[in-house]
Amino acid sequence: MLTFDGLRIDSDAREVVVRDAPITLTAREFDLLYYLVSHPGETFTRDQLMEAVWDHAFAADPSTVTVHVRRLREKLETNPKQPHYLQTVWGVGYRFDGE
Repeated sequence: MLTFDGLRIDSDAREVVVRDAPITLTAREFDLLYYLVSHPGETFTRDQLMEAVWDHAFAADPSTVTVHVRRLREKLETNPKQPHYLQTVWGVGYRFDGE
C-alpha cells in the first residue's frame, strides 16, 4: 500500500482511492501511475515511460504517454490544469510529486 497526500494505492488489489473516493483506472493507467509513484520525484521522458510501462512489442507514438497522463490527471487531480501529483517537467517529461 502506497499512501501520499490524499492518495492511496493498493498494488495487490490494483485499487486507487483519492480523497476517500475510489476511482476506476484502466490497466495501463494503473501501471503508469504505479510506475511513477514507485519513483517519487524522479523525472522520466515519454520514451522511458513507454519502455517501462508499455509492451516492448507495442510500437506506439510516445504521445500516448501524454494522453494517459492527461486522463490520470482528470481522475486524480482536484484541478487537472494545475496538477498536484503528476507534474510536467517542461522539455523533459513527467514526475510524481507525493508531497
